[in-house]
Amino acid sequence: MVIIRNLVLFVLLVSILPCSSLRCFECGCDSSATDQCNCASITASTDNDYCVILEQRYTDRTYIQLSRVPRNSSWVYIEDPYFVLTQESIRFNRTTTQWFLWTTNIVFGCDWDLCNSPSLIESLPNSFKLNISTSWLNTNIYGTGAVSTCIRCDTEVCGSTSNPGDFSQCTTTTCNTTSACLAYDLWNNVDTGEQCLQAQCAPDYLEGEFGDTYGGKYRVDVESIVYLAKDRTDYDIWEIDVYCSVANCSRASIFQEIRQQLSLELGDLSNFPTARPSTTEAPTTTTTAIENPLRCYSCECDQQTTCDCSTTIVSSLDYTYCVIVRENFGQDVYIYSDYLELDATLMYIAEFPYALVEESIDYNENLGAWYTTTNFVVYGCNWNLCNKPSLIPLMPNSYQMRLPEAWLNTNILGTGKPVRDCHECPDEAQCGTTDYLDANTCPIQSCNTTCLVLDTYDDPEYDYLCYQSFCLPPDTEDYQLDRHRIEIEGVIYASQQDVVHLWEVDIYCRADNCSRPAIFKELHEQLTVQPGTLAALFNETHDPTIPQRRCYDCYCYNKIDCPCNRTTIMRDDETYCLLMRENYGQDSWISMAHIDDDSTRVHIRDFPYLLVEESIMYDEQLEQWNTITNFVVYGCDWDYCNHPSLIPYLPNSFEMRLPNDWLNTNVLGSGQPARDCHECPEAPQCGQSDFLDASRCPIRSCNTTCLVFDVFDDPSVDEQCYQSFCAPPDTDEYYIDTHRVEIEGILYLHKQPREIELWEVDLYCRADDCSRPEIFTELKAQLSVNIGNLGPFDNISSSSTQPSSSTSSGQTTTAKSTASVLTNLNIYFLLLASIVLAIIH
Repeated sequence: MVIIRNLVLFVLLVSILPCSSLRCFECGCDSSATDQCNCASITASTDNDYCVILEQRYTDRTYIQLSRVPRNSSWVYIEDPYFVLTQESIRFNRTTTQWFLWTTNIVFGCDWDLCNSPSLIESLPNSFKLNISTSWLNTNIYGTGAVSTCIRCDTEVCGSTSNPGDFSQCTTTTCNTTSACLAYDLWNNVDTGEQCLQAQCAPDYLEGEFGDTYGGKYRVDVESIVYLAKDRTDYDIWEIDVYCSVANCSRASIFQEIRQQLSLELGDLSNFPTARPSTTEAPTTTTTAIENPLRCYSCECDQQTTCDCSTTIVSSLDYTYCVIVRENFGQDVYIYSDYLELDATLMYIAEFPYALVEESIDYNENLGAWYTTTNFVVYGCNWNLCNKPSLIPLMPNSYQMRLPEAWLNTNILGTGKPVRDCHECPDEAQCGTTDYLDANTCPIQSCNTTCLVLDTYDDPEYDYLCYQSFCLPPDTEDYQLDRHRIEIEGVIYASQQDVVHLWEVDIYCRADNCSRPAIFKELHEQLTVQPGTLAALFNETHDPTIPQRRCYDCYCYNKIDCPCNRTTIMRDDETYCLLMRENYGQDSWISMAHIDDDSTRVHIRDFPYLLVEESIMYDEQLEQWNTITNFVVYGCDWDYCNHPSLIPYLPNSFEMRLPNDWLNTNVLGSGQPARDCHECPEAPQCGQSDFLDASRCPIRSCNTTCLVFDVFDDPSVDEQCYQSFCAPPDTDEYYIDTHRVEIEGILYLHKQPREIELWEVDLYCRADDCSRPEIFTELKAQLSVNIGNLGPFDNISSSSTQPSSSTSSGQTTTAKSTASVLTNLNIYFLLLASIVLAIIH
């Protein structure tokens, strides 16, 4: 179990409460280099947050994070956000047959300015030193190391001393592979007997080769917390997890027995003051201003149609934006303005500004009628003071998302039968197309309550969804769910004010088979939406003081052209426009979008440019070399310059060619079973072409394919970043082309004379000594390039985005190299990508 959990399961937005600012350090470092946590990065947050130092311990390293978290981000509510919390595990080593203590996480929390100072890292306790007698653990947890049956509770069973839980619904089940049981005790208060228990067979992966990596199947995990402003000799236990192999070891009483057996040594916490210091006593440090500051209005109002506001708060544009939120609770309306973190929504925000509405279509059983209500409306924007109060009356009241009552009666309400089919996959979403589902993924089970069906990250254009479904537990006196309801979230962007993009659809239904994945496609076909005009709300689309760039933003699959009317706006000092065609066998993707300035390994020196990646591959059946184009990129840096009319004029190839004799000798080889291959797989080695020695990349024998990469190459100083290693053997799942040369060449269109500069050359070879660094110099001497007719691009400038009718003759040049690869992936990700391309091609 993780210490700090994300509680957003069915909720779109993390709650934000405007308030005074709390400043926290924001850094990360390895325990072996804690000086890197002496950072000047400080962020401001709301008083619903608190500051933390989190120490996460892995088998090979310990990572430290200074940050902030929302107050409600843990399963158990933090009574006082000044605490130390540990997650520790008493585990059984099957090799030594000894029990040992392993600490996985330490968390320090506090709630005053800069309280998570890096100076406190060394004061964090190593452990609370949990201890249980070995004899008790052997008898009650390990036993013989195997058990055939376990207690199973399909849902959490909760109770207390005064109101015991009904554990009769938990049955005994047979375990097939793990030979161990698992029981969770959540929200546990042993003193009052309060607990929520769930039990089952231990996961199958604990039986596998890496089972011990996950903690093993014989252990007791404990989360315990000490509130530092209270009695430090006392502690609370949040959760106990038991993995055991003794008959009836997952019984409900096991947690009380563990608590009685358990002892803790909290250690020295004297460096943490017993009382909160005043703001003048807060840790001092040399700080810098927030990077890329973003100022937002920060206010809240209740039961008002507008919300006058003069208070502001500063965060960073790197990870936040401004919002206005209007929430409806029956007849009550709550409005607040503040900032929101970019990852606080389940869905990715494609552009700013946007307006989001969540509506519910509910069935009133007393009236026998369907009605629609708006749950909340969000306006999001990303420039200074863009969430100004004057925009509140302009926010939409509803998108009027409606479904026909006949469809609702048939597919949601049902006929009133007591039992219905409901797909069961409660643990995580299953993603794919609507016909991907099979019984092994989400098997159908009988359900006599409400079936809850979720569709998130939905893209109806490609019939793609992330689907989840399960049968809800019975209603109780304290908690009752609507039996028949559909919740729909729709977002509109300023660039397409007549298009509502559905973010999520949640269905609570009692009709038979209402959990079929295809129901979401049917719902989209039946849905009507009338968002009204948002022109006044979207009148401003960016801060006029910050220059912006407008680019076309569309994607097309297997289309010769790609009609596109959608444009997006981003800062012109951070992005430029991109037009890209990618080839996958007979299929092709066309992309028009923004691209970050720093998304290439080598800085783009001029605009516009054309970049082509080609592969020279050997066909063993035909015994000949063939060249294919993997992708073509056109990049430019003025408004609307990646116009879709340029697509037909993108070059098909730069015709980068190498002589067959050279390829046969230096890439194909003579067919010998083994060859010399330099070995430096961890990182590129940079220097001049004669820099290499055995201590850097020693030569080893290789009986598979030798992979050789040359990146960041600058021939003007004879510099290259070189890497080489022997590929692993092929398997049934993947294989690597044994003989291939991949070449990336860039052409700056305004540079005369025009020359192709090589960004990267990758060799997949089986010739002896084909990994010598000098091979790249030899390759460039042999390489020929035919730029071809680029007439339509000749007269393109920042004042014109349409292709010119003029033409120019093609040119043949010898390639000149200066640098890099398109992405910033490391060498192993490049290897995996090459494997995928090899299979496709």
